[in-house]
Amino acid sequence: MRTKQCKAVWIGIAAAVLIMRGVPVVHADDADYKTLYEEQKKRNDDLEKRVSSLEGISTQNLAVAKADIPQKSLDFLGQTEISGFVSASYLYDVENTHGTRTVDGRTFDTHANQFSLNKFKLALEKPIDYNPTNWAAGYRADLVFGQDAAVIHSSGFNLGTDGDLEQAFVDINIPIGNGLKVIVGKTVTLMGVEVIEEVANPNWSEGNQFLFVENFTQTGVQLAYKWNDKLDTEFVVFNGWDQLPDNNSALSFMGRLGYAIDSNTTVAVLGYGGPEQTTVLGGGGGTTGNWRDGVELVATHKFTDKLNSNIQLDYGREQKVVDLGTSEWAAAGLWLTYDFTDKIELAFRQDYLRDKDGARTSGVAGFPVFAPGGGPELYSSTLTLNLKPIDNVQIRPEIRWDHSDEPGTFNGNRDQFTLGMGVAYLF
Repeated sequence: MRTKQCKAVWIGIAAAVLIMRGVPVVHADDADYKTLYEEQKKRNDDLEKRVSSLEGISTQNLAVAKADIPQKSLDFLGQTEISGFVSASYLYDVENTHGTRTVDGRTFDTHANQFSLNKFKLALEKPIDYNPTNWAAGYRADLVFGQDAAVIHSSGFNLGTDGDLEQAFVDINIPIGNGLKVIVGKTVTLMGVEVIEEVANPNWSEGNQFLFVENFTQTGVQLAYKWNDKLDTEFVVFNGWDQLPDNNSALSFMGRLGYAIDSNTTVAVLGYGGPEQTTVLGGGGGTTGNWRDGVELVATHKFTDKLNSNIQLDYGREQKVVDLGTSEWAAAGLWLTYDFTDKIELAFRQDYLRDKDGARTSGVAGFPVFAPGGGPELYSSTLTLNLKPIDNVQIRPEIRWDHSDEPGTFNGNRDQFTLGMGVAYLF
């Protein structure tokens, strides 16, 4: 009915236009009545065909497009969320002491006085929520390409020097209680304030705790449960810190308990344990008896709508990793962020690491090999300006000072000053 009405309107408009352009009004006594009638009828028929053709264009194209895409592909695209970012940076060494053009004790920002392509991150996810009544299943896969991929490689698997499958897991909700999530596959760690995606961190560069006292990823089975609006728990059994195939014959464990004190304050306590060594110091077997274990506390507090804080405290130990005894380490970090506007934020980080035997730092990240008992105390102070001039874009200038009580820690020096600039586009 609507189509006929539209056609009538179009025909009426066309007739009015023709009259205005000088087509004569026909009278019964005109000699050319029949000829004029036939010409007018032909014009109306042509116009009607054109209108019908225009009405069918969009639906025809949609039908053709849908017919060309398999239904499984349409279902996949309809259920999958796509996100990610591209990031690049420049790092300047103020002291210009690095003949190798590397910055010691750093992770993603290691190349001094040059530009870097850090990451192209692509995440595909079908997310699911906790559900007390229905089964549900989802998945997630995170691909990372760029120089940062080499830092987060799991032992035994990667996508080449500049590629990594950061995460790949199946997420299943079992309708028990409020809903129990079972996550099977490779996931990022439960530890720490900072994450692998630097665009989500308060500061552009990662701190000492991120690199030296945490794992990046784990491969295993994870259980997650929310008891109520305030209390949640997570527990994971996995092959080992940053291991895809396990490097020994025993599994590792990690558990986290989170509690929201109020709308502005949260606290989480985490514990871990398991053997992480491939061989015992000095040769021989028995690696499954040499445990690495520790605890962590992470707290957040929002003082005002603009001022936010994070605190992270770590303690860990490991048997026979440096000598025949047990080595210990401790770390602390404080983050403060202040939002001047929704586009301008200032972030400050102060962190500390005491690794007396060098169990976490000896010969790692460009550091020298420290003798047992001669490990460093590391300090860093970092100030980052987080700018969002337009949607989806981050610009992050940063100044950082690193210090060690050991004179040769930073390429023969106690101190290291750097200026950095990170730029990212998020989608």
